[in-house]
Amino acid sequence: MVPNSEVSEYFIRLSHMTTNLMAKTAVITGAANGIGLAAAERFLKAGMNVVIADIDAKSIDIQVSRLKSEGYPVEGKVTDVTNESSVRELAEFAMNKFGNVHILCNNAGIGGGAADDKSLWEASISDWKWVLDINVWGVIHGIRVFTPLMLSHGQEGHIINTASKAGLIFGTSLYSTSKHTVIALTEALYAQLKQVNSKIAVSVLCPGAVNTNLNSNSNRIRPFDALSNGSSNISNQDKSVDSKNFMSTYQRTVQTRMAAGKEPSEIAEMLMQGLENGDFYIMPSRLEDAVVDERFRNIQLRKIEDLSKSCPQFKWS
Repeated sequence: MVPNSEVSEYFIRLSHMTTNLMAKTAVITGAANGIGLAAAERFLKAGMNVVIADIDAKSIDIQVSRLKSEGYPVEGKVTDVTNESSVRELAEFAMNKFGNVHILCNNAGIGGGAADDKSLWEASISDWKWVLDINVWGVIHGIRVFTPLMLSHGQEGHIINTASKAGLIFGTSLYSTSKHTVIALTEALYAQLKQVNSKIAVSVLCPGAVNTNLNSNSNRIRPFDALSNGSSNISNQDKSVDSKNFMSTYQRTVQTRMAAGKEPSEIAEMLMQGLENGDFYIMPSRLEDAVVDERFRNIQLRKIEDLSKSCPQFKWS
């Protein structure tokens, strides 16, 4: 168990870090749009150097050109987070441009209902691989590449992994499975860095619904054999239930909530406030915690009592 005095010292260091961001460097993956771009803009306004990493070269060029024209110290690097060599190239690029990295945001991900057009038993290996390669292995590669570099320079730093509120509630999809994993990874990273008395703080960002183009951007980079019309795990004649109906309902619910969700800039402010507060779980207002509370109530009861409360994404008779 970590003594309370060490925990207090940790939060003092963290508060110092977040109030002294001037000329420090942040690297953000999945940063050419959405939450990643909003976080980049927020860190730039705080006086940081920022490296925007994304797989979308065109969007990187547009955003970096715009931000440079506004006088900000920003660079862009095309990065495939599913490939560790590409992430290593990102780290080398960032250090060559700005020196030591102080904040890493493992933010790249797919979602918005794009990955969840099939039931779990019909999802193909390509479906699973696409989701896990980006949402989970992207975070793993970031941790493996950047953590040793941030430990070696010995300065205060922060690693933020983007999960989702879907990682804290009752899992209903490939997407939520990946985000539960990101939360577990981040909790483990926090504990292990504490064990070695590191100056690196750790947080997991768990936004709820956010009004972004995540669904369309995800589908744009989806492998052809993972599309909804691709091969599933069972042949048509073997299907005993039509999953498309309830999964379509799920997708519509997700997309409707996203359209009415917070703006990326609001999530960036939530992130900054969470860092200043010393939060590990950076989440929306507690007023939105009902479904999270329901999941932990199920765990305490050792059973799932009310699916309509646990899984409001689906229709229940």
